[in-house]
Amino acid sequence: MSYSMRCLLDKVVARRGLEGLLTLAEGRDLTEEELWTIDLLQRARGQDIQLFVTGGTVNILNQLEALPRYSAVVAAFLRRTEVAQPTRYFKRWARRLREFGFTREDAHILALASFGTSRRKDVLGMHFVATFDQPLINQWTLQQNKIGERLEAMRRDLRPPYDRVTLPQVLRPEEILPSDKDG
Repeated sequence: MSYSMRCLLDKVVARRGLEGLLTLAEGRDLTEEELWTIDLLQRARGQDIQLFVTGGTVNILNQLEALPRYSAVVAAFLRRTEVAQPTRYFKRWARRLREFGFTREDAHILALASFGTSRRKDVLGMHFVATFDQPLINQWTLQQNKIGERLEAMRRDLRPPYDRVTLPQVLRPEEILPSDKDG
């Protein structure tokens, strides 16, 4: 299957997705963040959005899967997502993002969104990063032009396909819509 869009879920969005699936399975009411995340999971299925998570998130989910309460929902969540694999230049780009004041963890998520691939290595980069971290969204938005200039300077020295990487949009799950796709 070919996906038109790719979205990297940060660990909080992944956690809300897992909690939302568990909440639904137990017949309880969803929180607002669980609702938005479950909505994104459902829209991804119907609108060819490929969802990715980090390896660290999967490690935590694998530990939870051993617990009876979580086993079915973790398996369901993992079926809907794929682990984003860092590519060449990921670490370099993460270091450069740290220079813009991003935390180590945020820089890794953002770098993975530009220099990440699927397990089949058939894609490069993500269109979106889904997060509920409003300070991260604000910082990204405020510095996006300077970050873009820095990426452009880096790309000039890279070989294909890395010379074509782009910056993702960093949005809340409810803001991610198919019409927002950059290319």
